[in-house]
Amino acid sequence: MTNSNPEVIIIGAGAAGLAAARILADAGKRVAIVEARDRIGGRIYTRHVEVSGEERVAVELGAEFIHGLPPVSWSLLRAAQLATHELQGDAYCFDGRRLELCDESRSDAFTVLQQMQAWLEQEAPKDVTFQGFLRAAQIEAGKAERAADYVEGFNAADRHSISATALMRQQCAEDRVHGDRLFHVRSGYDALPGHLAAQSSRAGAAIHLGHRVRELTWRKGAVSVNGRTAAGEQFSVAAPQAIVTLPLGVLQANAVAFDPEPVGIAQQWNLMRMGHAERITLLFDRPFWLDEAPGLSFLFAPGEVIPTWWTRMPEPTPMITGWAAGASALTRWQQAGISGLPALQSAALKTLSVIFDVADADLRRHLLSVHHHSWAADEFSRGAYSYVGIGALRSAELMSAPLEDTLFFAGEHTDVTDQWGTVHGALASGIRAAEQVLQHASRRS
Repeated sequence: MTNSNPEVIIIGAGAAGLAAARILADAGKRVAIVEARDRIGGRIYTRHVEVSGEERVAVELGAEFIHGLPPVSWSLLRAAQLATHELQGDAYCFDGRRLELCDESRSDAFTVLQQMQAWLEQEAPKDVTFQGFLRAAQIEAGKAERAADYVEGFNAADRHSISATALMRQQCAEDRVHGDRLFHVRSGYDALPGHLAAQSSRAGAAIHLGHRVRELTWRKGAVSVNGRTAAGEQFSVAAPQAIVTLPLGVLQANAVAFDPEPVGIAQQWNLMRMGHAERITLLFDRPFWLDEAPGLSFLFAPGEVIPTWWTRMPEPTPMITGWAAGASALTRWQQAGISGLPALQSAALKTLSVIFDVADADLRRHLLSVHHHSWAADEFSRGAYSYVGIGALRSAELMSAPLEDTLFFAGEHTDVTDQWGTVHGALASGIRAAEQVLQHASRRS
């Protein structure tokens, strides 16, 4: 293993790990990044698909949108000179019979969230679940269901466990960065971690792909990381400090053994919740949906097996993505017996056939390719992204505290700016962890 005498080991080459590596390497630290996958980026995963000739399109299988204008993301985008485009267009709703522009009822979810904030401030109850709020505040049944569907779908959550107070804090954080605006990286989201990796490597950081950590042994001032490569060879690397950016689902599964276990921090990561979501992207030879829904950007079809869809509007790419997230939506999947890509593809085409009144056979004739990655089945993620459950309001803050100035934790689940589950939250956590390492070095000197 090159750079076999690092000062800092970073476990994970996702957004958090690469953000930390860039800062530490720039500061002159010897850094070794150990990544289980055969690629960088973590839950940013872009597939570059050939459409015709030399034309290629970037298909996002994981994180897709830049949510709003978070400075941590946009400073990197500018530094990397990455072009973006903002999603525009119209939102359509399908009620099982008609497809039409969404009416005012679509805003019920946001109205309920505003009511929730006022209710929490006035009632000052103990932290309650979102479902607990809906019941206690006696929200009208139809509005409550639409709001719960939105909360579950956006946060990949369960209405019966997600914290209402955390939702309020998250909404305020989104408002600060104009999170209602959505952007794509034109060349593909993977260009962002690619930029960070290139900068880190130029500054001397070593990135070791296909290195699966199985054990981390530590004491004050000494960390030893052991595991196997994808080829089955054992490896070991030691350093005075380590930044752990393992996803929440991996931590909760105890896929990496800590010796000794960081008991206090482990208690906190077990209080957090890992959200689950499924998505499928279909690339066609033409954007047939524009025949029935001109300007379609987002499509909401509550009750359908795949209830949320979006396009690349205003770009003309004939690609549409289906999304199902949260407890209720995924329960419908299980009831429908959807398991594996063939069943998922069939369900997606059937849903589009019903919504747009196009024969299934016609859709298949115009279908070029289908793209899917199961994050729940991915052993290196074990879920989509985190959310805050009851009792976990301080978990991110407590997980972000260094252990003996030796172990540092980062990742979107440790973000202390209330932007859990986002790429910019992951980036910010990596920067925070790197700064903690450097602060420790300055105190020693």
